[in-house]
This record gives sequence, structure tokens and C-alpha cells, in this order.
Amino acid sequence: MENEKDQVEEQQGTPDTQAEASAQEGTAKTELEELQQENERLRNEANELLDKYRRALADFSNYRKRQDRDRAQQTTLITMDVLRRFLPILDDLELALKNVPPEFADQGWVEGVVLIKRKMDSMLGEYDVEPIEAMGKPFDPNFHSALFHEESDEYPSGMVMEELQRGYKLDDYVLRPTLVKVSKGPATQEASPTNEQE
Repeated sequence: MENEKDQVEEQQGTPDTQAEASAQEGTAKTELEELQQENERLRNEANELLDKYRRALADFSNYRKRQDRDRAQQTTLITMDVLRRFLPILDDLELALKNVPPEFADQGWVEGVVLIKRKMDSMLGEYDVEPIEAMGKPFDPNFHSALFHEESDEYPSGMVMEELQRGYKLDDYVLRPTLVKVSKGPATQEASPTNEQE
């Protein structure tokens, strides 16, 4: 009997051991709660750091794109500046070829000037430089610069009637506007006053 009683007491535990078990269980719960809170804090901190990393990555990507865009724009502006310096040379070559006397047209130096002009045209073509069409087109201040306005029976008002200097563009940029003469339209005839005397 005593053995049974001892076994029951061992199974149930003494009041002291039950209190210790409860305290240990309470401590374990407290530690678990602390670990869960620490885990949550670390998870939040990791999410914040991940968010900062993503923002920094996006900022750097935008910075790199902006730098690439600025570099391309700077290259275009430098290219435009150099090409603008060639345009007067091209104008002089065209003027020289227009004014070659017929008796010299077959000479070698004239052919050399023609060859130089072709090379200049080819170089402009490599940079996608295009002449601005003006003759017979409506005057556009974005592409044309009017030097003269003149009456014309052939061209309606506001139309380009003569190209004085060819203009050029590079993509959407105007290297040099075309200098033009613009029509005022047909000449208006004023009615002469009649003097009636009675």
C-alpha cells in the first residue's frame, strides 16, 4: 500500500514540485513571448532594410538613366556645334560650283571641288543631317528664317518663294534655319480716286 501511495505521490508530485513546474512553464511562456517579439522586431527591421535597399537601387537606376540621357544630350550638342562649323564651308563649295565658268567645267580642279562637296554631303549623311525643305512650302518659323517678304502672283501669301540659304536639321534639332523669301500674295491694286467736277 505504501508503495502505491508513493507512486501516486510521485505521479501527482508534491506541492513544491508542482509549483516549480508551473514556474518553469511560466518562464518558458515568457521566454517564448520574448523570442516572438524579438523575431517580430527583427522581421520589421529586415523589411525596413529591404525597403531602403530597394529605394537605393531604384535611385541608383534613375541616376544612371539620367546620366546616360545627359551624356547622350551632351554628345548631340557637341556634334551639332561641330557640324554647324562645316555648313559655311559647304555653302562656299556650292557657291563655287554654281559659278564655275563653262570653259573650266572639264578641268581637274573643278572635279576635285565636286569630290570634296560629295565627301561633305556624305559626312553629313553619316550623322543623319538632312536639308530642310523650303521651296513652295508654308513658312514655318521653327525651320525657316524670313529675310524678305515680296508680292507674288505665283505663290499665295505665307508660302516660301525662294530659298536664299539652305538650312539643315539633325533629328529634331535645327542646325541652321533656311533663309527664305516669303510671298505676300498677289499685289493689291488700289482703286484710284476719281475727281468728279460738275
